[in-house]
Amino acid sequence: MNLQKRFALTLALVALLGLTAAGASAQTITKGTFALPAQAYWNDILLQPGEYTLSLDRGSSGAELVSIRGEGFAAMLLAPAGTDESSGHSCLKLDAVNGTYVIRELDAGRVGRSYRFGVSKKARNLTLQGSATQPVTVPVAGM
Repeated sequence: MNLQKRFALTLALVALLGLTAAGASAQTITKGTFALPAQAYWNDILLQPGEYTLSLDRGSSGAELVSIRGEGFAAMLLAPAGTDESSGHSCLKLDAVNGTYVIRELDAGRVGRSYRFGVSKKARNLTLQGSATQPVTVPVAGM
C-alpha cells in the first residue's frame, strides 16, 4: 500500500473513531515513559531507539487507543479488543521475528491489563540492520 493510500486510510479510521475534532474528549486511562534500546516495529510503525511517552486513552466511541510520542514523532494505535490480566509490572515486551524486533505486548500494570499486538506483514517481510536474537523487556515508568 502506498503512502498516500495509507494516509487516507489512517484519516478515515480517525474520523470513524470520532477522534478528529474530539481529540480533547479522549480520556487518558494511564501514562508512562520508556527508553527503547533498539529500533523496533509496533504494528507497521518503525520506532527508532530513544525516549518515548506512552498513554492509554479511551476515545469518545469507547475504543481504547495507545498513543506514542517521541522526538518529532507521534502515532496512535487501536488497542486490541481482547486483553489479558497484567503481571503487575508495566513494560513493553519485544520479540525477535526474522532478525527484527517487534513490540508484541504492552503490560499496563497500574490498570491491571495486558494488550497483545500482532506482527504486521510488513514487519515480517523486512529485516532490519543487526540481528535481534533474544526477547527484550523494556520497563515503562509511571504506567
